[in-house]
Amino acid sequence: MTTIRVSKRCSVAAACLLLTAACATPSPALQAPSASAEPPPRRPDAVVVEPPPAMPVPAAHAEAHGVVALREPLSSDAVADVVRALMDAWQRESLEALGALLTPDAGPIEARGRGKGALVESWRQRLRARPYRHLEGLQLVRPERIEHYAYDELGGPEGPVRPAGMREGEIYVRVPLEVTQVAGEKYFEDVIVLLLRREEGGYKIAAYGETD
Repeated sequence: MTTIRVSKRCSVAAACLLLTAACATPSPALQAPSASAEPPPRRPDAVVVEPPPAMPVPAAHAEAHGVVALREPLSSDAVADVVRALMDAWQRESLEALGALLTPDAGPIEARGRGKGALVESWRQRLRARPYRHLEGLQLVRPERIEHYAYDELGGPEGPVRPAGMREGEIYVRVPLEVTQVAGEKYFEDVIVLLLRREEGGYKIAAYGETD
């Protein structure tokens, strides 16, 4: 049997060569990224989103403190336009034009719960019973005599009584008539009373009535 003897000096030299090779090969974790590698996506900084502040309920009047919301005041011209259209529809005997002036939930001012159908039917019967075309050409209303009041202007010592079914945001209107009868035949009571409400960018009649 042949025996190979390795000297201690050769063993040390081989160990040094192995250690040098290991140090020359970089670890995969320490290798620099290749030029083709894409950078990680940039994440924007977090932004705190605050909910919009709650707006107060619009009112006709408010004290001058804090944040308030005021309703747009109703002009006399806007009221007069509604009244003018109403009286024109009566003079033309147009039930369709009268109905177009009403809100979907309109009704008689003394009993709004009866609804729009009851109000329109009462008008239909009046148009059948009397020739309202006899009022054409007559000035039934003078605009300067029309009165209108906001909800919170009624019920006090100086304002008219607030109708029982009136709601916040509605306008109470009194229309004194210049002509109520022709040739002894009566067509209207002395005063038309209305409740107006903003609908579709304008004002419509939410309740209709007449009084002495």
